[in-house]
Amino acid sequence: MKKIHTFELMPEQIKGFEAQDFERRAPGALLRDFETLLSLIGDQGMAVTPAHLFTMNCLETINRSLTHPLELRLKRAAQKSYPYINGLYLLLRATGISWIDTQPKKPLLKLDPIVLESWRSLNGAERYFALLKAWWGRASDEMLGESRGWQAHVLEKAIDFFERFPETGTLTIETPQDADSLRYYPGFYNLALMEGFGLLEVRVKPPAESRGWLPERIRMLDWGQVLLGSYARFIRQSLSAESGSANRGLGFMALFEPLERFERWSRAVRPAIKGWRADLKIPGSAFQPGRHVFKVSLGTACWRRIAIPGKDYLDELAQTILDAFDFDSDHLYHFSYKDRFGCTIEIDHPYLAGHSDNALTDAVKVGEIPLTKGMRMAFLFDFGDQWEFVIETESVDAGPAITQPQVLEKHGEAPSQYGDW
Repeated sequence: MKKIHTFELMPEQIKGFEAQDFERRAPGALLRDFETLLSLIGDQGMAVTPAHLFTMNCLETINRSLTHPLELRLKRAAQKSYPYINGLYLLLRATGISWIDTQPKKPLLKLDPIVLESWRSLNGAERYFALLKAWWGRASDEMLGESRGWQAHVLEKAIDFFERFPETGTLTIETPQDADSLRYYPGFYNLALMEGFGLLEVRVKPPAESRGWLPERIRMLDWGQVLLGSYARFIRQSLSAESGSANRGLGFMALFEPLERFERWSRAVRPAIKGWRADLKIPGSAFQPGRHVFKVSLGTACWRRIAIPGKDYLDELAQTILDAFDFDSDHLYHFSYKDRFGCTIEIDHPYLAGHSDNALTDAVKVGEIPLTKGMRMAFLFDFGDQWEFVIETESVDAGPAITQPQVLEKHGEAPSQYGDW
């Protein structure tokens, strides 16, 4: 019989976890600042840019309301200029408490009342670990508007930074170049979150014109040693168990799935945390079977209005689009859209089965995608010629029932698929 690897906390780690009183004084200022941000967003929502980040007008309002506001002497500060705001925004998206309303002319970041109600039902410990789970289990740089190219997971960057930390417990940054390198690894927002969670203490250089936020001294706190140390040890032991044929613990695929990895680590931690019983609940999306109407554009002057029932699969939507633009359907394609967390979801042509980890269009129905009015999808056809269609959702699950796709309106002449032969 195979021996099952189980992770156990070290005695000093158990003592460190048990010593925390999240109700009276949670580590760091994160819970206070997160509540402040929720209050600022309120029922009315908060304006965001077309890239769904906070606008410049909102940034200074948020900054002044935080526990430790920053003095930045920058001419045009962006969201990433404020590492604490950038980190808070990341948690907003990764928890699912927020969503982007694309119906207005200018998008708004709003709070999901169902998830917010779940948040309000949690105690201090449960809120702290709900935010930690969002950071370690779901957050990605893409939520902050960064490119989707290969990059280390945000937790991997934080753990790597922890494991390379000086044994003295203090990191002194000697030059502006060294400080600036932290912008990319582990990332300023990661440093701000580590401080917000009470894991470390950051002292920054005095404000100077056009320089922005630059750390000059970072001190690891005891709570950081406990929390980050336990997770780093958990990963090392799990990898060690996987390398042997007799021991199977986390499971190879689960080891690289951040949410599952967090859940398995938390099983060892929960018994030592006073009050951690419930978790933040994020509802799944309901199937929308009714009539969906899309405006599908190919460039600015050529578009088609298409209606399709939610019960139809995406490969039927693809065929309807191609027929409406007089294109042959003899090439591969894929759909992509941003989910509620701000991450890109891709759905591929059925012929890519076995070559792609994404879902396939003949297995996903239109009504299974959590579409809302104003939400956009991209449809990339022919990976050689790269025809890029923009699909804008005009209505969902509304209007007269239909049994098959319909082209409701055509505007502009479609370009020749193969050019002038």
